[in-house]
Amino acid sequence: MKKFAILLLPALLILGVAAAPKKEKCPISGKPVNADVSLNVNGEDVKFCCPGCPKAYKKKIGLVKDEGPTKCPLSGRPGKESSSLIQRSAKTVYFCCNNCPKGFAKKNKLTLVDKGPKKCPMSGGPAKDEAGTSLVVNGEKLYFCCKNCPKAYMKKLGVVDKGAKECVVSGNPAKAETGQILVTSKTVYFCCNNCSKKYVATNFKKKDKKK
Repeated sequence: MKKFAILLLPALLILGVAAAPKKEKCPISGKPVNADVSLNVNGEDVKFCCPGCPKAYKKKIGLVKDEGPTKCPLSGRPGKESSSLIQRSAKTVYFCCNNCPKGFAKKNKLTLVDKGPKKCPMSGGPAKDEAGTSLVVNGEKLYFCCKNCPKAYMKKLGVVDKGAKECVVSGNPAKAETGQILVTSKTVYFCCNNCSKKYVATNFKKKDKKK
């Protein structure tokens, strides 16, 4: 009986019967999420570990000042808090020199941060300080474990990259090696959940299918 049990265990592992489900992690703390604490971002639920993390996340994705419910962009009727979502967008910005990023950060109220390589935000493994394994996102330098993870991170953010053309500060020809990612967000209010679903289907779901 013992031999049978020993032989059966690898078979169960291969079939995935004994495999534990992958736990979601909070994008701020890295801790297991609480399903009751979430934000609707581009039509998808982003979950957090505690009520304090959504505030930090909003700041991280450059959420502009929210003055409360406005008009529904589809019906024109008054929007409701209960039918709102956060619309996040990301693009690559380029500069002509190493001084312009500082002026850009000040103008856009971004804090320049470099905490060094720790954990890769994609794989969770040890990050590296090597060429091609880092990105600057809203002034913060993020380090990854390999050269593939920055690409996956950009895809996850839905980054729009039109190439290095003009410096966003001086207007002079930009250099490819100065590229940084700017993430901005805004709260969109709808009059009902039906309008919210239509907006998501039109603005986000179709884009995801093309990728």
